Amino acid sequence: MAALRGAGVDFEPAQSPTGDVDACAIDAPVRLAAVAADKRRVEIRAKPLLSCAFALQFSDFVNNLLKPLAVGATNASLVAIETGSGYECRGRNHDPQAKLSAHAKGLALDVGGLVFSDGRKIRVDAQPDPQSTAYVKALRTAACGWFTTVLGPGSDPFHATHLHFDIERHGSNGSYRICQ
Repeated sequence: MAALRGAGVDFEPAQSPTGDVDACAIDAPVRLAAVAADKRRVEIRAKPLLSCAFALQFSDFVNNLLKPLAVGATNASLVAIETGSGYECRGRNHDPQAKLSAHAKGLALDVGGLVFSDGRKIRVDAQPDPQSTAYVKALRTAACGWFTTVLGPGSDPFHATHLHFDIERHGSNGSYRICQ
């Protein structure tokens, strides 16, 4: 949590949720409120419940990619990110028979929209202009450098309206990435 504070992240330590499944648990849970390392605050609207490790990774992504890319691609500052709740004790794709989702460990977050200083809102599933489309495409591609899983519109029906980012380890050595 000291690293989060040092990175300019606005968060609150949170209680570990109790889930229906024994394996649902979050290491060092936090509620992520905003990322503001360079004094340009980006509000995280849903204040999602996440593991501290994921919150740190996501804040690095926001500070080092989303914010500078927004200015370059849209000529406006990123001021808010519309997300899902983060933690949810469930199987992948809401299937109770499936392996636990990264959401069940606080290691995942879904992003549905981005809000800019000029009042513009870009939804992940429907961009209003070529400039916005280029922004979403670039952030989705670059996200594979920060996260082990990046899914979104076109990858499957479960991710048609949002981008899913997680840091769960995949493969025999934990280095396999899923970027669709």
